[in-house]
Amino acid sequence: MGEISPKEFAHFIGKEIRLSKVEYAPKPEHMPRLNFCMGKNTPDRKDYIMEKLVGPLEE
Repeated sequence: MGEISPKEFAHFIGKEIRLSKVEYAPKPEHMPRLNFCMGKNTPDRKDYIMEKLVGPLEE
């Protein structure tokens, strides 16, 4: 979960990387979790990400 700028993206994506098609058959019971993880940056989503963040925080 996270965003990446086009400038950052260009440094690790090259011609040697290939896309793999992923198919997903949506199930109604999964939609709330998908909407939460892939949705807008709400306070609840931000708090969840910060709780699960691994690594040192910059000050």
